[in-house]
Amino acid sequence: MDRYKLLFDLWSAENNVKTNKLQMLMATNAILVSAVSLVGHTVIWIAVAGFVFSLVWVFSIGRTVAYQNHWHQQMEDIRKGNPAEPLFQVHATKTKEPLWGRVPSKYYLIGTPVATTTAWFLVIVYSLFH
Repeated sequence: MDRYKLLFDLWSAENNVKTNKLQMLMATNAILVSAVSLVGHTVIWIAVAGFVFSLVWVFSIGRTVAYQNHWHQQMEDIRKGNPAEPLFQVHATKTKEPLWGRVPSKYYLIGTPVATTTAWFLVIVYSLFH
């Protein structure tokens, strides 16, 4: 029971971590995009910074998602081993979400930094050849 509670606490705490990481990614990119509009001629260095920051976030958020999946799988193993215990069923809810709520967070949490990394890479390429 204590192991399940620990795993559940770790698993649920990662939601705030993922949200904070995504918010920081978006804020950093917003600042960098604003800087591009202010400096004009040195865009490539800002784009390189945006590319590096976004790439780091790909790995950082990916690691967070991987840990959350690992803890969820361990809770699932405990649940399957104790099907009569209602406490172990807490994380295994089945609800009918609206269409916009059906996209698993791991897709946009990884997709957003991949998209920003790609966008900054394209800005770098454009700056080099234009």
